[in-house]
Amino acid sequence: MDDEKFISGLNQKDGGAWKRLYEEFYAPLCAYAEKLSKGQADAEDVVQDCMVELWDSSLCFPNVKALTAWLYKVVYTRTLNALRDKANAEQSLAEYAVEIPTEDEAADEAAEENAVARLRKMMKVLTPQQQDILRLTLDGLKVKDIAAALGITDNTVKMQKKRAYTTLRERFGKAGTALLVMFFRQQRKKVEV
Repeated sequence: MDDEKFISGLNQKDGGAWKRLYEEFYAPLCAYAEKLSKGQADAEDVVQDCMVELWDSSLCFPNVKALTAWLYKVVYTRTLNALRDKANAEQSLAEYAVEIPTEDEAADEAAEENAVARLRKMMKVLTPQQQDILRLTLDGLKVKDIAAALGITDNTVKMQKKRAYTTLRERFGKAGTALLVMFFRQQRKKVEV
């Protein structure tokens, strides 16, 4: 189902479109809510409430970008509301106010979660060994560490990595390559810190 059919189906409350909505957005939105609340709010409840709100509403979206923006904005708002409500119940609002990220930070987190979900989806076209190698690489492990963890040689790691990159480039073009480069740069920064 292409994006145009997806949005049209979603706007018309089509079951197939709603299935795709859950498949593509539910996990990243839950991860986003979890990061925002630092585990202090039930992320799944927040996201489910947002999905129900969308179903009950008469909102229509012109494209996937508008839908994505709306979903992340609503999850952001509901997560903060859940934190506020919890803080009020526990009389410790000051503790949460310090930990709540700004809207820009939250938007950055949302974009990162969405990109991670897309990368994981892209990686499904790789062999299981290539997927393992890329996951460990994304976790910041070096070639020797990956080889030791998987019980293979350094050269096998290097060869499978090269094949994986080639496959992703051929299947997903510049977008796939850009996504990989972004993650590997980000992982290097995390390892250096």
